[in-house]
Amino acid sequence: MDTFNGLPLHPLVVHFVVVTVPVAALVAIAAAVWPAARTKMGPLPSIIAFLGLIATWVAMSAGEALEEQRYPDGVSGPVATHTEAGDVVIIGVGCLFGAALLMYLVTLPPVVERLPLSEPVLKIVDVVARVLSVAAAVAALYLVYKAGDSGARSVWGG
Repeated sequence: MDTFNGLPLHPLVVHFVVVTVPVAALVAIAAAVWPAARTKMGPLPSIIAFLGLIATWVAMSAGEALEEQRYPDGVSGPVATHTEAGDVVIIGVGCLFGAALLMYLVTLPPVVERLPLSEPVLKIVDVVARVLSVAAAVAALYLVYKAGDSGARSVWGG
């Protein structure tokens, strides 16, 4: 899983992550703070976040393969910085997916009706899901930026 038609897969997939994760984060934030948007979007924030999560995993796997191919003795300097930054992106994107999914699930009557919780507790769960979504979105944005910036620096210098 290190090439696609002879090209390194990592730089190709990374660009999908760089687009998908910010879109998922912005859509999740909109859904969290704007009830009408949340109703209209339904599962869209969690679907986009899931696509970003899959792309992040593929980018990490391809990056590890590229690293082993180009640096068999290990990495240091800017490449090591990028590797360390890239290793935590999946955690942020996974949290974004989980929070966006929770935010969607707490709006579904079939889910809410099965939970043995009172109305005030359900409202608290809803608020917590929205706050978690915003926090995870901000974290995912930061982690993607940090990994992308360090990756660009390792390739282009600076």
